[in-house]
Amino acid sequence: MSAADDLRRAADAANPPDRADAIRRARELLMPVGERTAPEYPVDALGPLAGACKAVAQHAQVQPAMAGQCLLAAASLLVQGLFNVESLAGRRPLSLFLLTLGDSGDGKSAAQGVALARVHEWQRRATAEHAAELAAHERALSTLTKGSDKPEAPRSPYRLMRDATVEGLRRELSAGACSQGVFSDEAAAILSGCGMAPEHRAKTAGTFSGLWDSGHLSVSRAMGGRAERYGARVALHWLIQPQAASETLGDPLLSQLGFWPRFLIAWPAPQEPRQYQPWEPGKSPDVRGYWRRCDELLACPLPDDADLAPVIDLEDGARDLLGRAFEWYERQSRRGDLRPIKPFGLRAAEQAARVAGVLAAFEGLPAVDANTMRGALRLVEYSVSTWRTIVDEGAADQAAAHALRLFEWLTARPDWRARLASVVKDGPASTRSKSTRDRALELLAEHGLVHVADGAATALAPDEVEP
Repeated sequence: MSAADDLRRAADAANPPDRADAIRRARELLMPVGERTAPEYPVDALGPLAGACKAVAQHAQVQPAMAGQCLLAAASLLVQGLFNVESLAGRRPLSLFLLTLGDSGDGKSAAQGVALARVHEWQRRATAEHAAELAAHERALSTLTKGSDKPEAPRSPYRLMRDATVEGLRRELSAGACSQGVFSDEAAAILSGCGMAPEHRAKTAGTFSGLWDSGHLSVSRAMGGRAERYGARVALHWLIQPQAASETLGDPLLSQLGFWPRFLIAWPAPQEPRQYQPWEPGKSPDVRGYWRRCDELLACPLPDDADLAPVIDLEDGARDLLGRAFEWYERQSRRGDLRPIKPFGLRAAEQAARVAGVLAAFEGLPAVDANTMRGALRLVEYSVSTWRTIVDEGAADQAAAHALRLFEWLTARPDWRARLASVVKDGPASTRSKSTRDRALELLAEHGLVHVADGAATALAPDEVEP
């Protein structure tokens, strides 16, 4: 080791570098978010949700797409257990999967908070009631006489969670309500968690995709026995920073398996500087109207099997619009401009049927009319356009994501240093081959974020990075 290296290490020991700042700096260098023109979000296409969307966007000072995604996802959660919808291929669930990309400070929590406010209040009350029911159940068990039948345990009432493993979600659907939602405004924890680790992604994607398709769970475990659940419904809304999502967005396996093509995505333009503007959502007539409808839907008892819930039909005009859209997306996805995102284009018509069903159910309509379908098609068009932007502009850059993951791993080690052989053996799963390791190190070196010498790699602190 050179004298310069000795001096640097001595200086680091005296003034330990800030790891969080180093990772932030590395992310900015590896995954710069360039200037882009985001498509205009079709707020009026939201129908019964449009007024609340405009109010949240204006007064919470968030982009309309951020507010719209949050409201549409919440509406899906509320109606998916109560109704199904007619599509061109038969009955379909009203479950929607949504993904929203937004930087820290862009209002993800504010928009999500308004959209889910009544659900959280309902769940808080249900939690207290469930605790009382469990206590009564325990008392009944303690006084049970020999030969008496055991009383049935109260069913879990919960409908909303911030994070969930596949196994945890299966248990909740088996023992709890047929309608569940996984909503997180910090979805990096989900996408970086065990379930989305490279070795588990296929299983996780397969489970979520199956629930989106039909709501059927069928699992057999050596220790856990057999679990069959029909008529389950799961809605997802994950909000995440673009850089944190890049690795999983760029995983070709998840697209080939149809996981990401089942998501409606939004990537709003960066938020403009905000003004100090206190706002109480409960004083907005549009938000109060939205909350009233949420309360009405939450008061409706859920069936055990949502497959048996009423079907919202398509009026002739809506069916004609959807049929023409189906043929257009078929042509464009197989032979036209949408070939780079073919799996997304081929699901557009079904997505539109689901969105139209959600909007109709939330509004209390008995059928999807042409105007509602027209709005749903505009919302799906926005999503498909955004997916195309992500592919074209490299937001799903796996090479950069692998390099960042390696940098994070190195900075968690003593002296921010590891032998090259150790990277392959013990490093991040994405760099456990010599080729991916070397490519990641090459990218880090290009940006001055790592020094490789004597068979070892050392991550460099922010003040060592060339401006």
